[in-house]
Amino acid sequence: MPSACQHKEANSMVEEFMLLANISVAAETTRAFPQCAMLRRHPCPQPGAFDGLNHALRQHGVELDATSSLTLGASLDKCVKPDQPYFNKLVRILATRSMQQACAAKPIHWLAH
Repeated sequence: MPSACQHKEANSMVEEFMLLANISVAAETTRAFPQCAMLRRHPCPQPGAFDGLNHALRQHGVELDATSSLTLGASLDKCVKPDQPYFNKLVRILATRSMQQACAAKPIHWLAH
């Protein structure tokens, strides 16, 4: 049976390959369509979606502002404990689970001036 350490190493390797795949696709897309940009965005958080997470976070003296995607991102950046990397990662994982799924924005054509 694999240990937790091996599991984490495997997860890390998968994450690295996914990141490399995304970078490769982005580079090829940029080469093929230099005048366009494809954007992903997360819709505004659903009301109440972060209530449970915020209840738990308040016990640690922090809270997320899920009023908008912008405030959520800013509050996630502040919601860290420098000496507890697992806490920081867990907060981001749980926040991601509470977010709406990202969607593609309309393509943007760069204006040539």
